[in-house]
Parts: sequence; C-alpha cells; structure tokens
Amino acid sequence: MFTFLINWIKRQVHLHRMEQKGQIGTRKRKTDNALITAADSSKVLGIFMLVLLWAVSALLLTLPSLRPVKFPLIVNQQAPRTIFADFDFAYEDTPKTTELRKQAAEGEPVYFKMSDKANSLIRQNADNLFSEVTKRIGQLKLQQPYQSDGSAAGNLVAGLNDNTLNALYAMLQDQHLLQLFYEELDSLLGQGIVAPPEQAKYKVGQRVRVIDAQGRDRLPKPIEDLLLPDKAADLLTESVLNNYSPGGDRNLFRQNLLQLSQWIVGTGNLEPDQELTAARRKAASQAIEPVMVGIKQNQPLVIKDQTVTPEILACIKAYEYDYQARLKETNTVQKFFQNTIWGLVLVLFVGLYMYHIHPDVVKSNRKLSLVGIVIILSLFIDYLSMELFFFVSASIGISPGLLIEALPIALPAVLLAVMLGYRVALYVGFYVSSIVALMLGYSFDVALEGMVVCSVSAILVRSATNYRSFFVRTLLAAALSFWLLDFNLLQHIFLQAELLPWAAVLAIYNGVITAVLALVLIFVFELLFNVSTNMSLMVLCDFNHPLLKELQLKAPGTSHHSQNVAMLAEAAAKEVGANPIRARAAALYHDIGKLNKPEYFTENNIQTTNQHVGLHPQMSSMIIRGHVKDGLDLAHRYKLCRLIRDTIEQHHGTDLMQFFYQRALQEQTNDAPVLESQYRYPGPLAHEKEVVIVSLADACEAACRSLEKPTASKIEAMVDEIFRKRIRDGQLNNADITVGDLAKLRESFIRTLTTMYHGRIAYPKGPEKEDEDDLFLAPAKPAAPEPEAVASGNSAGGPAGPAAD
Repeated sequence: MFTFLINWIKRQVHLHRMEQKGQIGTRKRKTDNALITAADSSKVLGIFMLVLLWAVSALLLTLPSLRPVKFPLIVNQQAPRTIFADFDFAYEDTPKTTELRKQAAEGEPVYFKMSDKANSLIRQNADNLFSEVTKRIGQLKLQQPYQSDGSAAGNLVAGLNDNTLNALYAMLQDQHLLQLFYEELDSLLGQGIVAPPEQAKYKVGQRVRVIDAQGRDRLPKPIEDLLLPDKAADLLTESVLNNYSPGGDRNLFRQNLLQLSQWIVGTGNLEPDQELTAARRKAASQAIEPVMVGIKQNQPLVIKDQTVTPEILACIKAYEYDYQARLKETNTVQKFFQNTIWGLVLVLFVGLYMYHIHPDVVKSNRKLSLVGIVIILSLFIDYLSMELFFFVSASIGISPGLLIEALPIALPAVLLAVMLGYRVALYVGFYVSSIVALMLGYSFDVALEGMVVCSVSAILVRSATNYRSFFVRTLLAAALSFWLLDFNLLQHIFLQAELLPWAAVLAIYNGVITAVLALVLIFVFELLFNVSTNMSLMVLCDFNHPLLKELQLKAPGTSHHSQNVAMLAEAAAKEVGANPIRARAAALYHDIGKLNKPEYFTENNIQTTNQHVGLHPQMSSMIIRGHVKDGLDLAHRYKLCRLIRDTIEQHHGTDLMQFFYQRALQEQTNDAPVLESQYRYPGPLAHEKEVVIVSLADACEAACRSLEKPTASKIEAMVDEIFRKRIRDGQLNNADITVGDLAKLRESFIRTLTTMYHGRIAYPKGPEKEDEDDLFLAPAKPAAPEPEAVASGNSAGGPAGPAAD
C-alpha cells in the first residue's frame, strides 16, 4: 500500500516536471477555456453584474439610515463615550424657562379689591358709635345711669370719660363737623386699607393693584404705600382734631378718639383677589416663550469622561426623544424604494456612458465584472470606514464633520486608472462619490469633493510605471486632495481651530489607507482578472525574466529581433498616443514561441545550414506557423497577461507565408491544388492599438533586416510596401487605428529603422602591412636560443631575437 502511494507520488511529480518543461500537456493550455470565452461575451452575465451592482448600491444607501439608539447616562457619573448630534435640533432649556416664567409671574402685581361689605361695616361702626354717644348723653340729661347693650360700640362709649363724651356729642351736634368726619372716612376707605397680616405676606417693594368698588383697576404701587388700619385711624383722628378743638385735656381726647377710630376702621376694606392675581400671573408666565437651545449637526452633546450634569442629561434626553420621533417618521419601505430608484438611475447612467465611450468594457464581461467588483468592494470599504470612524470618533472625540476625509473614496479611481484607463476611472469615481453622498444624507459637498479627489488621483497615478511610484502617487494624491479641498478649512481656522490637526491626521490616514489598499488589490485583480498594468508590464520588461533569458540563450537572433521590434513599437506608440509600455512588453514576448525550434528561423542560424532545405513547403509552413501555438503554450505556462497572449496570437494575423507558398507553387508536380489557406497564419486579426503596432513593427523590422546595404530610400520603400500589403490583404480590418495613425506609424518606423540600419563610414587602412596571423590564435612556441646567444647571455633574461622553428 505504501509502496503504491510512494510510486504514485513520484509519478505525479515527474509528470508535473515534464509538463513544466513543455514535454507533455502543453496543448491543453494553448487557449483560454471555452466556458470562460463564452462567459466573457454572455449578455446574461453582464446584466447579472449590473443588477448585482444595483442591489448592492440600494442596500448600502439604506443601511446608514436612522437606527434605534439608547444613551444610558446618569447624573454625576462620567460619560462612557462622546455623543455627537446626527442632525440639527433644538430643545427647551426647562430650568431657565421655569426661572424666567417665575420671574415674570412674580413681577406681576398682587391684586386687592375693595370689599363693599367691609365699607358698609366700617360706616355702620361709625353710626353705631355715634348712636351710643347720643344715647348716653340723653341718659345723663335724665340723670339715669348708662347701661350698655353689650355691643362693642356700647362698651367703648361706656368707657369714655365725661370730657371726651361731651366733646364727641358737641361734634355730633355740628352737622358740618359730622359731614367732614364722614368725608374723611370715605376718603380713607377710597384709598384702601389693608390688614397688617395681609401686608406681611409680601416682601417690601411688591407691587399691588387695587380694584375699587366700581371695578376700576388703579395704577400699581408698592405694597408699603397701602394704608394700614392704624395709619388710617391716625389720619382720621388728625382730621377731626384739625377741624374741632375740644375743651379740657386735648391729649386725652386725642387718645380716646384714636382708640375709637381704630375700632371704626377695624381691619380695613381691602382683601386680596387671589383668583385675579393667579390668573394674571399665569398669563404673564405663559407669555414667556420657552428658552430654546439650538444644537447643530456634528456638535458634541457630551464628551467622553465628562461628568454628566442635569443640563447635559436634559439635552441628551431631548436629543433621544427627537431621534426616536424621526425614527418613527422614517418609512423604511419608502426609503428603500427611493434608494432603489437612485441606484437604478446611476447604474443606467454608467451603462450608457460605458456603452458610448468604452464599448469594449461593455462587450467584455471580464472588464465589466472588474468594474462592478471594484465599485462594490469600494462601497463596502467606504461603509466599513464610515462605521469605524463613528466608533473611533465616539472614543476620542473626532468631529463627524471630518468623516469625508476618513473615507477612501479615491480607491476605485486609482485602481481603474491603471487597469482600464482614465475615463473609466473618472466615471466610476463619480458613481462612488454620488453613492457615498447619498449615504451621508444627500450632501452635495461630499459628491463634489469626492469627484474632484477621484479625478486628481486618477490623473496622477495613471502614468505610474512601478509599484513604488504607484504607492507614493496614490498616497500624496489622496492626502493632499482631501486636505486642500476641505471646504470648511477657513471655518476650522476661525471657529474650530482644534479641528485642524485632526483634519491633517485624517487626510494622511486617508492617503495611507488608500495607497495600501490599492497596492494590495492591484495584485489581486491582476491575478484574478489577468489584467495588465504599467507596473506589471515593466516587471515583464526586465531582461532577467526567465523567458527573455532563455530567448537570449537559445534564440539570440530572435531575441535581438524582439528588442528591435520593441524599440520600433515603443517609439511609434508615443507618436499615436498609445501606451508605449504595453507596446514594448508585447513586442519583447511576441516571438517566444520560436524557443521550441529556434534553428528553423533564419535569424538564429546565420552560419549553419538552412533547416528547411529538403522539407516540403507545407511542412515548413507548419513549423513556422507553430511558433504562434508554442508561444501561447509558454505564455499560459508562465501566466503572462492577456495582452501578451493576444499579441502572440494576433501579431501575424492571417498573413500569408509568401516564400513557402511560392515555393509550393513552383514545386507542384501533380494536379493537386496548392491551397493558400495552408500557408496562412490562423489569426485572428489584431484589434488593440498596441497589438497592431507590434504586428506592423515586426513585419517592417524583419523585412528591413533582409535588405542589402540598406539606405533611407530602401527602408522607406520597404515600409511603404509592407503597409500597402497589409491594407490590401485586410490585415488591418479590425484594427483600432485610423489612417492618420498609420501615417504617423509609417514616419516613426522609417525614422527609427533608418537610424538603426544606417550605413557607416569605412575606416581607411594604414600604409603598413598588418600581420596576417589571427590575433586570437595561440602564439608559436619560441625557438631554443643558439649556443652563442646563451653563452653571451642577455641582460633581459630572455632570447635576444625572434624565435625560429
């Protein structure tokens, strides 16, 4: 069992080594898989990719919408993270509003109303008092003792002395004095008299307003300006004394009269109108508008590790309430439908753009899939970068206003600029920027900034010729573009200077992450989609590549021919606006199939016998034609890019091997016809501009190499003839090239070939006759010296003259 397993492993290893050497199994790799070829042109797969792109775009547009959140904060504890406002909102500052409303309410005067009942009672007291005085005087005249009826007035009159009693009675007998007394009493009642306990309820300076008996609202006054009962009684007493002078002890009369006046006035006639006061204060309080605090989007509500105060908690609660209200108002179905429509519009736009500007991308599912995957991958990276930024910003307090500078929006542009060209990268940058702008809430600034950054980055990296240059250009383009295009830079300087360092850090971070991702993904896409970039082609142009080294060793003539073709193609590509690096790389590898039988190609056997002597022309044509298939085998084995494989397969097109065809016609000995198709290359015809340039350069270089004593006129005539022959033979029918480009190619080929094969001035020989011996032959052994010479000796320690045999 183990012996069988070991032998099977050895056999597999041996087969693998033979396959690597091309001894077996190479024909299986000569062309791409038929399924892959069919898939590349299948409309179903192309539509599937567009639908997938549409679905992903709609999904990512819906994900960043409002989601349920909860902010567990407790007063007097530290906030676990920084919370920024996702939108503009305003909330009521309840403590401040309450304070202002309280002040407004307290600023309203206290309302007192005059009591008709109290006025009547006070007047009744005066009448009762005077009635008891008259009653007692009458009893005194009858010499009867005064008996009080037990009323307050009776008790007061019973306690009066005779002088006071007689003075009061005398005043009562004077109608004028009595009238003055009642007028003064009415005047005091009209001013309003408040009881001391009621006045004590309010602080000094409290404004009051009196509603008189007629319902009129009097002007406000401080509460201390209201009459107290003692003050009113004193004023009433002074009024009586001013109008009447009693006999006897005036002071005693004044004291007794003051006591009587105090009893008459009692507690006054003002009583607080609590209902009116409450109503007026409520109206004043309600007239105060709530104090609103405005919060702008991206403004921090609380900073991490900040102690939560009641004010902060109130702000957070208001924000949470507004957030939940917006969340309830959000119609997920409607939002998804809207995003789906926007995604469809953008996808249709990209499809129409590609169809009219880059039809080669639309017709190739491989390229279309490359574009779609780059877009999808970039959108997911932007979304993840967005989530990462929100997480980090909540931890270290970076303003969400700097979010755009943390998103690697330029990534798809720099990738496609080196893989498919600048115009594809430009539109894809527009597409991704638009989607990101919609994800961030329909921000036109984001879309505009993203488009400019993508354009600048694509321009700077598209001419990169090595991976190091690609990395550095991507880093600088993304970092500097985001930094310089920060439209809020002036605002940061004047209002939020603390954001400037963060903006610089994020711009550098963006450049680094974009460059790193681009460098990693470019390797992945080159491997998966077999695309060629300037960087990968420059690696192939290195003469240390195994195929080029083997070509130099086994087929030096072909190697030299390929290098010359590369020079021709590179110079011509620059003239017509093609990619010179693609042309050079394609030219260096276009004839690697000759490694299989190098001796059957004349450039490799200049000093040996022609291998085609004695072979049937058809066999010779099969051998020559076989270098295309052998080249494809080597290209697949070494995993060369599609450009080089297409160049190997198409550089001869369906051209006729004229030499062997004519020889077959000459050697025809029977009636069997000589089919031209047996002496033509299998094709297909060249299409890409660089492949067409290599095809023409290959033919021109090979033809001019065969010229004897090439001159400028001969080279020009040969180039013209090859161009005419290719056009007549239909070899340029599928070429992506114009007549103007052909004229430029012709001029470039003639100029380069003339320089390459120009004649040289013959150097004149000197008059002396040169030694006919070959300088590289071994010198003859010196002859033994003659005895005389040995005997005489030589100071140099050697023979004195030339050696002789």
